[in-house]
Amino acid sequence: MSRNPVRAALAVLALVAAAPLPADAQVASTIDQLKYPALPAFSLPKPTRTVLPNGLVVLVMEDHELPLVTVTARFRTGSLLEPATKVGVSGLTGSQMRAGGTVALAPDALDRYLEDRAASIETSIGDDAGTAGMSALKQDWAEVLQVFSDVLRKPRFDPARLEVARRGIEASIARQNDDPGGIASREFRELMYGADTPFAREVTYASVQAITRDDLVAWHGKYLQPDQTIIAVHGDVTQAAAVAAVTQVFGNWGRGPKTTITFPDPRPQSAPGVYEAVKADVAQSSIRIGHMGTLKSTHPDYYPVQVLNEVLSGGFTSRLFSKVRTEKGLAYSVGGSVGSGYTRVAPFSMATSTKTSTTSETIETLITEAKRIITEPPTENEIARAKQSILNSFIFNSATSEQVLGQHVTYEYYGLPTDWLERYRAGIEKVTPADTARVAKQYIKPEQFAILVVGPTEGRDKPLSTFGAVKTLDISIPEPPSSAAAAPSAAAPGAEEAGKALVGKAVDAMGGAAAIDGVKSYREETTVAATTPQGEIELQSTVLVALPDRVRQELVTPMGAMTMKIAGATGSVEGGPQGSMPLPEAQRTSMLKQIQRSPIFLLQRRGQPGFKAAVTGEGKVGDTPVSLVRVDVEGDAMTLGIDPKTGQIRSLLARGTGPTGAPADVLTEYHDYRPDGGLTVPHARTSSVGGTVAQKVTVKAVQVNPAVPADAFGSGK
Repeated sequence: MSRNPVRAALAVLALVAAAPLPADAQVASTIDQLKYPALPAFSLPKPTRTVLPNGLVVLVMEDHELPLVTVTARFRTGSLLEPATKVGVSGLTGSQMRAGGTVALAPDALDRYLEDRAASIETSIGDDAGTAGMSALKQDWAEVLQVFSDVLRKPRFDPARLEVARRGIEASIARQNDDPGGIASREFRELMYGADTPFAREVTYASVQAITRDDLVAWHGKYLQPDQTIIAVHGDVTQAAAVAAVTQVFGNWGRGPKTTITFPDPRPQSAPGVYEAVKADVAQSSIRIGHMGTLKSTHPDYYPVQVLNEVLSGGFTSRLFSKVRTEKGLAYSVGGSVGSGYTRVAPFSMATSTKTSTTSETIETLITEAKRIITEPPTENEIARAKQSILNSFIFNSATSEQVLGQHVTYEYYGLPTDWLERYRAGIEKVTPADTARVAKQYIKPEQFAILVVGPTEGRDKPLSTFGAVKTLDISIPEPPSSAAAAPSAAAPGAEEAGKALVGKAVDAMGGAAAIDGVKSYREETTVAATTPQGEIELQSTVLVALPDRVRQELVTPMGAMTMKIAGATGSVEGGPQGSMPLPEAQRTSMLKQIQRSPIFLLQRRGQPGFKAAVTGEGKVGDTPVSLVRVDVEGDAMTLGIDPKTGQIRSLLARGTGPTGAPADVLTEYHDYRPDGGLTVPHARTSSVGGTVAQKVTVKAVQVNPAVPADAFGSGK
């Protein structure tokens, strides 16, 4: 027999449900006549609770089926407590408690220690809680517990590991507009909670760069306190042994100053209206609809709201799924619910994605179903199905003693009663049709809806203005501060005249104004040695440019071949792991900017009204003295290093993309100038970020004004 009391209880329930009818009854009865006995009492085990003299709460639940012990910790902190100038400090603190090693064990040594024992330790900090967990074999758990304590209490915060983590965050910031669903979630949070609140703030380049190791140390020292921490032990250990081991390791953890940690509450009202975030490089609309709610999970209405949510969007027979997917075929998945939290309110929201051509129809359908559940509340049959689904999932969400212990940690952390699970089942069973009808009217407010659409503006079935005045959201990603060398500044007297003269000398050095201005198309074949986070790779690249804004780049990489095409405001990428797809807008913009900055096309722009040049100082490229010329053309600032003797452009410093995908100041140095196609152009260039070489490019062939195939760039305006 199983020694797990939870599994034993489930087995009893399964036997009751599966008990056969007598043979004659099976013949005579129909399915509607089947009568089931009431479910037996479902008694869940409870952990033992001990409070150490320093305030640390210890929960223990024995489970002797496997020779394993797991320990989890939850401590009171979170990103909701971050100052606006240090957004991201809690997340970095949470990850680096483990990744950065301990005072006793450097990061690599900690990794090896755990690997040698088939053990694990992980740490993180979320919005209103920090968590840590360890797993070890029974014979090792007490020893690993000491290391676990060091991770929590004495983290090293290794500077090198911190820098790796910082670069990872910057890479994720650079990609945050790639996924329309991610954009929709981010912007919807801002509409619900307010962009200037801790509920919707996002990590930025500036905020992550402002975070120092000292900030992590200070955050850890402030919030990691024994009287704000829960330790839960589960597995093949007795309650007495577990408490003794935790006491030995954590009992000397002194309390810090007595503080009351208070998390903020959401604002009471969200921002109704119609909003769009334009993302032209996708073929779908990501839709979010909702408003701020007023319900907490500790309120008696929580139970009828759970049943209401199940009817609205709980499964294949739910109203939203039946209407949006099954009947109309508008979307593959759809969801919606009245939200709530243990200590704070949450929004009512509905979410889905659909073809651009069915955007308005989908919005209308979602709003109609939200209104219909108010005017046509759930029927008795719908409520019965919802209750059955909730209670079935409730049982299997508590199928192991480890799951039950995890739930008790949550109840302890939020100050909920220890019989919350039993209350939940009873609360769901008592819900009536009148209850769901009442809460539908109380917690769903269509007149307060904010409607958000992320996707292309072209191709919609109806304009978004059908639903009200439309506000377009700015989803651009603020760049980190640039170095002074790449940013424009006021020119000294005579600097602009000198800069203009040096640009003219660069034009002559490249072949003269007529030759440069006569370039309408350009083709270049190169070999690229690139440094990536995964190591160095070699690429073969062929770029074809047709002015003003058409580009085709063919790449042959170790992972295969791919082709990127830009035709004005549109772009596509073919090949690669995902096949053919639209080129992300950020990548299209970046490619065009890099083409416009190349020496030929940059010098072509010298006559534009927005072109400015000024000498700012002197420098060197290798052993070659250069004059530094600040150039600003249509808001794009860069610094050229021009050899005053030859007029050759030897370097260009500008904001570009670093190896992780994050913006960075990129220094490109040009070498090996040779005549080719009527011009004198560099046949080698090296790009570096922060003094580290990122790319070495060798030009194999150049064609000036080659024939351009009509289909080279795809279609575009």
